[in-house]
Amino acid sequence: MFKKILITIGSLIAAILILVVIAGIIIMIKVDKAFIASQISQALHRQVYIEKIDVSIFSIVSGIEIKKVAISNFKTPQQLAALQGKPVPAGDLFTGMESLRFKIRFLPLLKKQIDLKELVLYSPIINLTKSKQGVLNCDDLIKSKKQPTDKAEVKQPSKPITADDIPVAITVGEIGIKNGTINYYDGKNDQKFQVYKLTTLAYDINIDPKELEKKDEIKLKLALGLKTVGAMKTGSVQSFDITLDATGKVIPFDLKTRHLDPEVILHIAIPDGEITGLQIFNSVAAIPLLGDYLGQYISFLKGKQQWKDSKETGGDVRYKANKAELSNGKLGLKEAKLLFDGSVNTDSKALDMNLDMIMNKEINDSVKTALAKKIEAAIKSPEVKKYADSNQLAEAAMQPLLNKDGMIDLKLKVGGTTKKTNTKLVQPQLDSLSTVVTKAAGSVATQAGKQLLGGGQKKVLENVQDLFKKK
Repeated sequence: MFKKILITIGSLIAAILILVVIAGIIIMIKVDKAFIASQISQALHRQVYIEKIDVSIFSIVSGIEIKKVAISNFKTPQQLAALQGKPVPAGDLFTGMESLRFKIRFLPLLKKQIDLKELVLYSPIINLTKSKQGVLNCDDLIKSKKQPTDKAEVKQPSKPITADDIPVAITVGEIGIKNGTINYYDGKNDQKFQVYKLTTLAYDINIDPKELEKKDEIKLKLALGLKTVGAMKTGSVQSFDITLDATGKVIPFDLKTRHLDPEVILHIAIPDGEITGLQIFNSVAAIPLLGDYLGQYISFLKGKQQWKDSKETGGDVRYKANKAELSNGKLGLKEAKLLFDGSVNTDSKALDMNLDMIMNKEINDSVKTALAKKIEAAIKSPEVKKYADSNQLAEAAMQPLLNKDGMIDLKLKVGGTTKKTNTKLVQPQLDSLSTVVTKAAGSVATQAGKQLLGGGQKKVLENVQDLFKKK
């Protein structure tokens, strides 16, 4: 009996090895540079050049590696025929990569399961351009080529993709890009952007329509640098250069409807960054009352913001159905710490954000001194200054600004859109400086006292009560 079991096991192993060898021979015979290049070229309508491909009998197990790949921009069939086998000119490069590795597990295929171990592009360079007419150089790849035959066909909504449309269970070890670069040129606005050191990986992908409650997840890792090349001419920021690391997951299918409706959950860290002219910062700095109270200590927001090796800057993001919800947001600047949460509609660009700006405590004395000087300058008469202590009035004016830790704390509401931001001060409820002085000074000043005020500064202390009363 034991001998029969061993013979049976041995026969199964032999059969599997024979299948692997046969599949490997087929791959080795069929898969070469010319075959791969022609298949990609036909699918993409682009010139494709491959320098080297590693394939052997055991490639079905070890995988296939394609090295030094270059793909051109769109070409007509006639152009493709003329360019077949020729290298892609650097000026016509749509994308190129150091290598592409492809590994798929063989045994699950026998069970009608797809188990992809690796599909990774190494060091790809992608050149995207948009013409002045708004046409992308990859529009032919992402837009349907089927033309509607009548008006009725145009109006018919597309059928939603469901989990039940997937005929097999899908398991993927790792798929994505490592150390990539994306160059983007917007011809309409004459603007360049670059994504650099891009590593984006979807891994431990496990989707099974039969067990969707347990197997409906894609894990994500993302690391990149993103910068403007030259100052922006339009938009919500003038220039930026930031690095970003993110980890999280995607839930592809909604469990209730079983429709493809991805939900993305990420924790994002932004350790290094440089931003100039951010609309939200500009709108905060433009609030008149804050300018009166804080002067240069709020106007810094209009300039360049930089941070480096920050362990706090970042936040959590949940995205679904064109809505990104932000929570636990932090940004540590040299002058202040910003806490934020809220939402952004990625379709309409609408903002609904809460922003808490806590200024460094070291600026308190300087703010108080600046306030005292403003109040002092408002009083022209030496006689009046005998009875008005500008330092005391400045200290009283600052009290609403301070939190329990004695730090200037501003809570703001951010609305509008990413291009036209609307920011309001929610807390503290600040009065104008003249009103603050009025409340601090006491009851109505005498008419004679009012006449002692100099020129246009009369309005600043107008209606001040008992400001000039001798103690």
